[in-house]
Amino acid sequence: MSNYRFKLGMDLQMTGLPLNGALSLAEELGAKYGWFGDLHWAVSEVTDATINGIGELAARHGVKLFLIGAGGAFSKIHLADLVLETLPDQPEFRRDFNRLIQTMQAANRLEVDSVLVYTFAWPGEYSAGKPTWPMRWLTRGGVIANVDMEKLLKVFSLVVEQAEKYNINIVLGNLPWHYTNTTSHCRQLIEQLGSKRIKIMWHPSDNLTSGESDSATAGFINVRPFLHSLHVKDLRVINGLNLNFEYCPIGEGDVDYLTVLRNLRDHCTDAVFAVATHFTLPDADGADTMRINFSNIKSLISQVEAGR
Repeated sequence: MSNYRFKLGMDLQMTGLPLNGALSLAEELGAKYGWFGDLHWAVSEVTDATINGIGELAARHGVKLFLIGAGGAFSKIHLADLVLETLPDQPEFRRDFNRLIQTMQAANRLEVDSVLVYTFAWPGEYSAGKPTWPMRWLTRGGVIANVDMEKLLKVFSLVVEQAEKYNINIVLGNLPWHYTNTTSHCRQLIEQLGSKRIKIMWHPSDNLTSGESDSATAGFINVRPFLHSLHVKDLRVINGLNLNFEYCPIGEGDVDYLTVLRNLRDHCTDAVFAVATHFTLPDADGADTMRINFSNIKSLISQVEAGR
């Protein structure tokens, strides 16, 4: 345990800087690991040469790319709109599935072993009023209907086939708008899939937003066997039933990051602690808020390393 070191990383895209600037900031703050959500953020045109350029630039700044997002694949699709029997042929699914395959190919070229993907939106999520939100909050994340679980298993069985082909791990996002919004839903889906290719990027703050109040404790037990990385930000839940919350600097919100950090240390967890921001301050940009969050998380890490 005394030899354990936290793997500090950064959500490069959230800095608001272009790739070179984001990597420079990562180097300045001591982030040895980086990820981004969309190839088209990093380069205007995805070609072998531009992908090679991403890797060369990261290496010059001493940053290891540990994950690439597939441009928000499956994030904006309402699962209820997909028909189980014809799912692979539906245009919305096919568009995002092809984007995912392109990202796997780019990851191979960059020698990145993991690609992030999302798990579809709850009914009406992107319509006015978020009609299923109250049910989801009151039930600690919602109730996944049998037909919806069938769809998820069908989709991710197809995804696993491609992951095996490209030797890529598939990392599920843990956002509150999607079906794997809580650690329990993540575990349920992964255990039913039964593939070692499927991992989790754990979002303790988003679990709280979804009503999973014990994310730092019981939630860690759920995700530990599948844990790839953490999406790290903080927030205060003001009125969960009415989806009223506010982002804030790490350590100033409701997420129990000291417990999260102790769990990672005590179990020698090989997961990247990927710092994000989300909060804003007057006259501050994404780089400024990233500096604040890195300062705060380093302070919390120092407390844990000191045994407090």
